[in-house]
Amino acid sequence: MISTSRRAAPDSAALPASGGRWRIAAAFGHAVSGYLPAWAENDPSEEGVPIEEFGVRLSDVSHCAEFEGQTVRVRTSDRRGEEPAEEQILYGSIDCHPYAEDPEPRVPVVNINITNGCWVNDLDPAGLAAFIAKLRAQVDRLEGEVLPALVAACADWEVNGRARKDAGADG
Repeated sequence: MISTSRRAAPDSAALPASGGRWRIAAAFGHAVSGYLPAWAENDPSEEGVPIEEFGVRLSDVSHCAEFEGQTVRVRTSDRRGEEPAEEQILYGSIDCHPYAEDPEPRVPVVNINITNGCWVNDLDPAGLAAFIAKLRAQVDRLEGEVLPALVAACADWEVNGRARKDAGADG
């Protein structure tokens, strides 16, 4: 991800209806701009890109807003014999890659990291109940915060991003 400035991640169920614009300009005058959603954490704008790197920079345009997961005690396969450690599970981000080769990530999607290689072992009834409560809290977050944010991001992108993407050439 190319970035020159940091933007605030969403912290509520609804995302702002519109954002700004990003612009990538080649050293020799050609430029492309596009919709920058208000929820995006970074602005991919860049000036003076060498012409031979212009296509790569454009394909790297990415909009992202991360969300946290739940912390649980886990034992990982790469730390056998060690005590379980607190690890974050079920975390991820809302992502949009407007110039991706595949069409699916060209609109906002949610990506969830389940935490590879980690096992939650030896749960007694109280431990299992605590684990279920944490999963329920994360499901509540996904349903109450992330899903509405994704719906708003998709609606925003449909109106402001996708429609303007191809019309964004500046020169």
